[in-house]
Amino acid sequence: MNPGPQEPNRGEPDEEGPDGRADDIDGHPRGWIHPDDRLWRHPSEIAASPAQALLHAGEGSGRTRIMIVVGAVAALAAVAWTVILLSPSSDRPPSELLSGNGSDSPVTTLAGDIQALPKAALSASRAMVQLRVVTATGVITLVGVGVAEGGLVATTADGLNGVRSIAMIGNGGRLLRASVVAVDKASDVALVNVPDDVPVAPFADDASLAAGSPDMTLSMVAPSTTTMALRCTPGLITAVGTPVAVGPALGMASITSTAPSAPPEAGDLLLNSAGAVVGILYGPDASRPVFLPTSLILGVTDDLRSKSRVTHGWLGVDGPDSVTTTGATVAAVVAGSPAEGMLHPGETITGIGSYPVRSMAELRARLYVLAPETAVVLSVLDGTVTRIVDVTLSPSP
Repeated sequence: MNPGPQEPNRGEPDEEGPDGRADDIDGHPRGWIHPDDRLWRHPSEIAASPAQALLHAGEGSGRTRIMIVVGAVAALAAVAWTVILLSPSSDRPPSELLSGNGSDSPVTTLAGDIQALPKAALSASRAMVQLRVVTATGVITLVGVGVAEGGLVATTADGLNGVRSIAMIGNGGRLLRASVVAVDKASDVALVNVPDDVPVAPFADDASLAAGSPDMTLSMVAPSTTTMALRCTPGLITAVGTPVAVGPALGMASITSTAPSAPPEAGDLLLNSAGAVVGILYGPDASRPVFLPTSLILGVTDDLRSKSRVTHGWLGVDGPDSVTTTGATVAAVVAGSPAEGMLHPGETITGIGSYPVRSMAELRARLYVLAPETAVVLSVLDGTVTRIVDVTLSPSP
């Protein structure tokens, strides 16, 4: 009887045939099938690799060959992870922080010393920023106040003459690039965009103000630490509707107060007793605290934001700029103007809409922010009789 196939002893190599395969005594493969004759393949047989070469070139048991493959794969994985872990962080694009310090602290100068401020002034104080302007003649600082969302702040325009660069001063004195949106020289009002969504300040019209009304001035003062400090100075209104005597806003209405800013800085805020902003400090007149009214500021900045310029209506009357207790006295009516045939010399305009008119300068400032073709209602005093005049403004000549 011919002996059947015998299993090789574990640890002993099979006998190899001419083709290098371990054959049985009849020349047939013993347990191993060529890959071309199988429906499956081991991963090590799919592509040539150093591990596969070792598997087929050496002599040893199947377990030894598998251990060689596993070891080679593990070595390659270890190398790959080492490369990943040791990759420098500089290979990745850094994330830029506007604040520059990676903290959650505000980037503006809003976080001043507010402990000493009256509670009523807190909202307005958070809407203040300090601007650093480099001009052809030097470096100056201005105060801006938030007038619209998206970092739009108002300030005085004369400080921007010959501007080369403008920045918002952030915490620790960091300079954050800002930009001038537009300037209106006739009112001395400018609109600036800063890199922070500054809160919009609470504003109030000056219609309710009168000589003797209590007020407050908010000023930025030199910091004792790295944070700007704010100072609130109480005072009293001395006049409303006073014409500006010097500078680019000549003839526009202003508000004067006994409360000087300390130290004075163009753009400092004038607040009423409730803490609402009623004016910003006009820089060119350093002889006294003169503030441009917010009715003018808001009207101008709204035009600058939407049209980059002011297009104002024209009535066509002229008269003295002196402040009176009655209103704006008409001295002359321009021929061909909207006022021709509607108003007459010697009459006094005491109101426009629901707002009082206390001087020709105040009438001029209120008309300045109204667009052409706007219909206005004037209260006109003729002797002792008050009459209502409806008139439509025309484009400025």
